[in-house]
Amino acid sequence: MKAMVLESYNADLRLSNLPEPVAGPGEIVVKVRACGMCQTDIKLVSGQLGASIRLPHVPGHEVAGEIVTLGKDVRGFKLGDKGVAFHILPCGNCELCLTGRENLCTSIKRIGFELPGGFAEYIAMPAANFCTFESGMSFERMAILPDAVATPYHALNRLARLGMGNSVLIIGLGGLGIHAVQLALAMGALTIGADVNEKAIELARSFNVERTTNPRKEDSAAKVRDLTGGKGVDLIIDGVGRKESVDWSLGCLKKGGHYYSLGYDPVDPVCFRMLDVHNNEWTIHGIKATTRQELREVISIVERGLIQPYVSKTLPLEKANEGLAAIRNGQSLGRTVLVMN
Repeated sequence: MKAMVLESYNADLRLSNLPEPVAGPGEIVVKVRACGMCQTDIKLVSGQLGASIRLPHVPGHEVAGEIVTLGKDVRGFKLGDKGVAFHILPCGNCELCLTGRENLCTSIKRIGFELPGGFAEYIAMPAANFCTFESGMSFERMAILPDAVATPYHALNRLARLGMGNSVLIIGLGGLGIHAVQLALAMGALTIGADVNEKAIELARSFNVERTTNPRKEDSAAKVRDLTGGKGVDLIIDGVGRKESVDWSLGCLKKGGHYYSLGYDPVDPVCFRMLDVHNNEWTIHGIKATTRQELREVISIVERGLIQPYVSKTLPLEKANEGLAAIRNGQSLGRTVLVMN
């Protein structure tokens, strides 16, 4: 099968011919029809994600496709079923798995990270990780659900429990942020979008975000306070997670507010004054992926038309390096997706 392989860090992926995967007991083989690309893939190919990535490696953690092989003892699926991959393979036995936090499993393995990913024509996975969807949904739009949509859903629905009357500042209106604003609006929250790219702000406005700010062009902290009657927002969803976003945004939180980091810089530290955290009883949260049940809920939300997965560009598998370059250079709004016939 064809696959785009990372052979050394900070180098282009190489188009290679690899053996097709075989379904073991309880597993399926999926013909990959689409695979999303994001900033995490940039961190991976540059060697910033640590020793869990072993080279040579096939990236890609946002996978959609159809079942072509059923392994022994697989029940509840049939050949041709269409779906997306829940990319986390939890152990199922640790304290975190047993308390419904499989995304934090102490022995976690992930498709596209510790395991081969979807920058390939085929991929094997446990059948339980395949979440089916209706046949009428496009593969390229559904592929991005496991991360671009389900991660902000995990933050807003399960952790923040956002609802009517709440206010939220969403920083970074790219692959994660453009879906976070849709979710926040659907949940009835006063939603403010922030980005340094005017095209990203225009995109958010096309999804009915009326309140926006660009911290490179104005005092965004002052504007957010003005939009909230001087109180500040209940929570911040930061899809950037870098010093420049934290520096200006924490002061936008109301007393008792919550900051959620979806984005992160794996190298440079972020600093803030603990006195401010202390005096305001702010809570700082990390956000790591999602759970299998939440992915199923997101599929249902999308199938009902409540959220529109936004794909700005599609490319054939062979042009994966072109897609990575566009993401690296900030030229990609929404998600770029590799598509296979």
